Formats: sequence, C-alpha cells, structure tokens
Amino acid sequence: MARAIRTGVSKIARRCDIAVLPHADMRSLESYDLIGVGSPVWNGVPLHVKRFVDALPRLTGKHTFTFCTHGTVYVRFFPTMVRLLMKKGLVVVGTGHWYGSVNHPLFPKPYLTDGHPDEIDLTEAERFGESMVEISERIAAGETGLIPAVPPMPPPRTLKRPMAHMKFHTQKCRYPECTLCMEHCRLRVIDLSVSPPIFPSKCQPCYFCEMICPTGAIEIDYQADSLLETGRARSMFVDALGEAEAQGRFRRLIPREQIGWTTPFYKVYDKHPRYVIPENDYEAE
Repeated sequence: MARAIRTGVSKIARRCDIAVLPHADMRSLESYDLIGVGSPVWNGVPLHVKRFVDALPRLTGKHTFTFCTHGTVYVRFFPTMVRLLMKKGLVVVGTGHWYGSVNHPLFPKPYLTDGHPDEIDLTEAERFGESMVEISERIAAGETGLIPAVPPMPPPRTLKRPMAHMKFHTQKCRYPECTLCMEHCRLRVIDLSVSPPIFPSKCQPCYFCEMICPTGAIEIDYQADSLLETGRARSMFVDALGEAEAQGRFRRLIPREQIGWTTPFYKVYDKHPRYVIPENDYEAE
C-alpha cells in the first residue's frame, strides 16, 4: 500500500522516498514537506511504531498523513496515531485505511478479508497519495479549514488479548547461519549472539518469530488461544464486516461459506516456516 501511495504522490511531487521504519533516517525528515507514516493495525498502533513516532525530532509545522491496513476493525488506530504525530508538532492533513489479508496463526484461514488488497485497493491508495499532496499544498496556501478534526478516542478496551507464551529450543536453532527472528523482531527483544541466548518467554502476541523460523526452534501452543480468537471473530468481526458491507465500505472477496472457522492459520500452515517473507518486504528504497 505504501508503494501505491508513493506512486500517487510522485505524480504531483518532484520526489517521494520510501523506507521501512528500521531504515528510516529521522535526521533527514526536516528536509521533507510531507511525511507519511503507515502501519498495520495491531490492537491499535503497534508498540514499535509508537516508539518510532515518540523518538522523532520536533517537526513543527510539517505536514503529515497516516494510513493503515487492517483485518476488520481500525477504530483504535487513528485516534492514537494522530495524537502521537501532533505531539511532534506535525499537522495531520489526512488518513487512509484499507482491508488486508490476515495471516495470523490464531485466526481462520481463509480469513474474512483475504484477497485484499486487490487492484481496486491499490488504485484507491494511489489516488489517496495524490490527494494528500493536493490537500497539503492547499493547506500551505492558507486553506486551514481542510485540516481534518482530531478523531475522538474510543471507549477503553474491555477485552484482553492473549499473551504469547514461547519456548526456545537452542538445539534446533541454526544461529549464526540463520538470524531471521533477530532481524525481524519489531521490539528488538531477541539476541542469539550472547550465551545464554536472550529470548522472551512472554511477548506481545505478534507470533512472527515463530512463523518465520525455518526449523521450529520457537514453540508456541496455539490451540487454546486460537479457540478464543476464533470465537471473538465469529461474534464481533462477522457483524462488523456485515455492517461495513451493507454500507458499501467493504467488498467481500471470500464467500462466507469458505471462511476457515475450523482451520486456523497454524493448522493450515503446519510446517516450518509457516510464512516466508517476500524478498522486498523489508527493504528500504
């Protein structure tokens, strides 16, 4: 989605660079007129994204936009992200969101929003990029009424997400030949270079290290948490997407009868690695 947005921005702006957060040069941001920050939704703003924004220098008066992809619900993302950006002095000129496929070990496969983003979504993202440049230029020219209102904060969360309980089997680990879990841990809490290796027994539930480990050196018992999350998806997400579909805000690409309620991702992809990272997904450009 970020690449599609960049295509749209580049149609109007002379230059548009893109980088994943670990490679983003905070010191250079002062030289940009418009800064976009995008992220998947992970129960709101993911912790590593919040840390990135918190570490930004003051960028008073600079324009920014924020965008996200999500599997069903995104209401907790923008209220938090907009406020984080504003604390840095940034002027938020717009927000955008799109549905995405869900490859989460606890959730059904196929998932309710699988197939997104498709070409229609990518075209919308491209147009969003164009519109962000146009709106930014108009605001800079004095049309401050185009600055969107700060989204209200949603009610406090009442449901607790499961916490991943993990085991690390050193005898199965291929370090130093393989460093995937270290390189792609967004919280930077894994360090296999020391003895004994640093590996958390509990962590925020992204599960990515276990999913990409090629040997099964990381072990997580998914069964109980999968039953919990699948039940929540049936009771909450089905209704939310049904309402969005009725209002024309969601295009269903996977028929209801094909949703894998009895086949969570971890059962469908039961060999290691469960997920292979595309070559260009984490490269700065």
